[in-house]
Amino acid sequence: MQKYKKESISPPSGPSLPRLNNAAELSEFVESQRLKGKKVGFVPTMGALHKGHISLVECSAAECDCTIVSIFVNPTQFNQVEDLVHYPRTLEADMAMLSDSPCQAVFLPAVEDIYPCGTAMEKHWDFAGLDVPLEGQFRPGHFDGVAQVVKILLDQVRPDMLFLGQKDYQQFAIIRKMVELEGLPVELCLCPIVREPDGLAMSSRNMRLSEQQRLDALALSQTLFRARERIEALRPENRPRPADICTALEAELKSQPAITLEYFSFVHPLTLQAVEDWVSGSEILVCVAAWAGPVRLIDNIIARVP
Repeated sequence: MQKYKKESISPPSGPSLPRLNNAAELSEFVESQRLKGKKVGFVPTMGALHKGHISLVECSAAECDCTIVSIFVNPTQFNQVEDLVHYPRTLEADMAMLSDSPCQAVFLPAVEDIYPCGTAMEKHWDFAGLDVPLEGQFRPGHFDGVAQVVKILLDQVRPDMLFLGQKDYQQFAIIRKMVELEGLPVELCLCPIVREPDGLAMSSRNMRLSEQQRLDALALSQTLFRARERIEALRPENRPRPADICTALEAELKSQPAITLEYFSFVHPLTLQAVEDWVSGSEILVCVAAWAGPVRLIDNIIARVP
């Protein structure tokens, strides 16, 4: 795994962005890139793109000769049918954004292309407990669906590198474990969260927030920033327990009347287990999930213990 370093990227010039509508068209395109000796990067998405997604494309373009983006709303990772039905589908706007980015092709499979035998889970993985905490408490089966679709997409695209966003950190950890278990020949790259100027993490769900709900949602990122400040200001002679700081900040979020908190946690980035003691020089992943009105939001930040 590597973390992305920002470089200046220019969008490709020439004909309009190729739309690969099925596995056969995808395979033909990928093979043409391989024959040219190109390194292939892959960015899987569910559409409703924003600048955060485009930053992943830019990460890929900085490392690879050819970047493929997929747009596929995966039915197996939704816990509620209502969420699947209401998930925003903005294909033409997405294509316009990608046309102005350093993307070389867009894979647009139908459900039957990804699941020719139906959407029932055919394989389950032992994620070594990574799927149990945080999102796993509230979205049972979600990560099985995520791992399933990413495995299928990786088998079809066969990229050299896979680019994923930090905002869905637990999803990244699950995919990393699946790739390890399957022995897949792909390098994972974790790309940083892209935020609005006021600190709100960019998300496809943000478009469903009212003006007031969006203001209320700022409590999430603001609390994460305070958590990082407190962790990175720790001194050896006076260190409260991790649970004490976490509980105090959690109480602040719970006091927000417009926010319904699901979790606020300090966890180890590798295991996603709760941090019980400070280890100098180690990284702490601070995670939050909460409802702002009818919209569920997640966010996180990485802090380093002095």
